Amino acid sequence: MRTTIALLLLFLAVSARAREWKSALFHCSANVPEATGWQTIEASPTQGLAVLLVMQHPAKRAVFGINVVEKLRDANLADPAIQKELEAMLRQFGYQFAGHSNVTEGGLGWLQYPVVSGVGPQQVKGVIRFTSAGGYVFGITMLKGGGQDASQDVELQQAARSFRVNPSSMLAAAPAPDKSAETPSADEEQPSGDDDFRRRMIWYGGGGVIVLLVFFGIIGGSRSKKG
Repeated sequence: MRTTIALLLLFLAVSARAREWKSALFHCSANVPEATGWQTIEASPTQGLAVLLVMQHPAKRAVFGINVVEKLRDANLADPAIQKELEAMLRQFGYQFAGHSNVTEGGLGWLQYPVVSGVGPQQVKGVIRFTSAGGYVFGITMLKGGGQDASQDVELQQAARSFRVNPSSMLAAAPAPDKSAETPSADEEQPSGDDDFRRRMIWYGGGGVIVLLVFFGIIGGSRSKKG
């Protein structure tokens, strides 16, 4: 039985196709899912966050996001005061969590929070983690609904593990970026053209974390189609 499970996990890991995504402005990259069903969607501005990438898989009720916490430049994530700021931000965006852990993935040290948000059919579970590298504090969000947990999803975990930042020496003198002036490079995935689906992603009151609200849009869209 154990051999069968191990082979199944290996098959899933090998079959999870990925492509390289990168941000020329923030000098970071990752191997993000490209299997059928994954879509890159347009991110609306979020106060306090520079949202670099949001991907969703409606059938799997999965969301993957990469962002930068703008006010915490080159912060020490071991500092309790910095941790309190991050935790206050998570609570403001509607996440519940109990404690955190420190993990190392892709050669980077991460401050990781297992999170839950919502109740009943709209409940989502996942992981939000932060790392301080290259002069920025990067955040990665992995969420799933339908009673599933993003921490068990092979594609999401592979994408998060592949995140990397260029050597800090290249960024030592980098000024605070003006993301509004950034022009996406040819290597960055462009937003989906499905306008009807985008309209279901409209902000509730203009605030909150983009990936969380996008997720609620996915669930709401699925339920309305069934009705």
